[in-house]
Amino acid sequence: MIQFSAEELRDTATRIFRAAGADAEPTEILVSHLIDANLAGHDSHGVIRIPAYIQALQKGQIQPNARPTILRETPVSALIDGAWTFGQVSARFGIDAAIAKAKAQGVAVVGVVRCNHIGRLGTYSTLAAQNGVFAMTTVGSLGRSTAPFGGRAGAFGTNPFSFGFPAAEQPDVMIDFATSAIAGGKVQVARAKHEPVPPGSLLDQDGQPTNDPNTYFAGGALLPFGGHKGSALATLSVLLSHALTGAADFVDSGQRGGSGTFMLAIDAGLFRDRAQVAAETDEVATRIKDVPPAAGFAEVLVAGEPEVRSAERRRREGIPVAEDTWTEIVAAAQSVGVALERRTVG
Repeated sequence: MIQFSAEELRDTATRIFRAAGADAEPTEILVSHLIDANLAGHDSHGVIRIPAYIQALQKGQIQPNARPTILRETPVSALIDGAWTFGQVSARFGIDAAIAKAKAQGVAVVGVVRCNHIGRLGTYSTLAAQNGVFAMTTVGSLGRSTAPFGGRAGAFGTNPFSFGFPAAEQPDVMIDFATSAIAGGKVQVARAKHEPVPPGSLLDQDGQPTNDPNTYFAGGALLPFGGHKGSALATLSVLLSHALTGAADFVDSGQRGGSGTFMLAIDAGLFRDRAQVAAETDEVATRIKDVPPAAGFAEVLVAGEPEVRSAERRRREGIPVAEDTWTEIVAAAQSVGVALERRTVG
């Protein structure tokens, strides 16, 4: 693993996307998202994504400077055209609209269509919680990534959900998970590190259990987490973010299709004073953390705490990047005329 400071990676990613033709504003939104994912400890959604985004941009699948617009709107809803810009830009536009409408009307629902990969969903839930709003975000599609319960081949994407709830003194509660046993990006990270994936998370192309991450990219499929429960949630994700938004109706010729995105936002002050809600959230978190830790655990953490602690640690110590990942980033940079140092461990 090679250590980089957050600012070093931020500068590197910015240079690459600006050289690829992205304007300053979308680049800043995208790069901040990638670095925040790395800081939070979710390297699967950080700078490892740069090569794939550059390839998609070069193929015309990402329109880097397109601007999202509202297709249809009511006081409590909006259907947004992501215009095939960076998915992080489209989703940021969406969550900003959801937050504003929830604070004005109490509740809001937002759909985003013509939307590329939006990155780490927890980013949007965290932003909502910081603004005193509960948010749920899900991205769903039918695809080959994840097998349904009882199946031996893929039928879903990884179809993640994320929830953010505002606290007071405690860190905001942030829940973010794929409905597959592990996220597809985690398989990518494991491959870059030459490490196996956890047992029970992957099938090879013949439908047999395996720990080899390479089989996923050769036609294998992830398993749903929790068996039928994960499979059911994956189905719900498709219905909310694809069927409800009508995402398939907006697929352009030559595009990969993109997943629909669904967001639900509720003002934390809808039923009572926001401060009371945040204070009670702190009480819930404290009650959870006061539980004696089980064998093998130093303490009990509340959802969202690991990311906060990771960010604090990585700001001090740096962000680790696998050598294979850095090699791919260097190649992506060269493809847009940016020369980067070919660094290795030590």
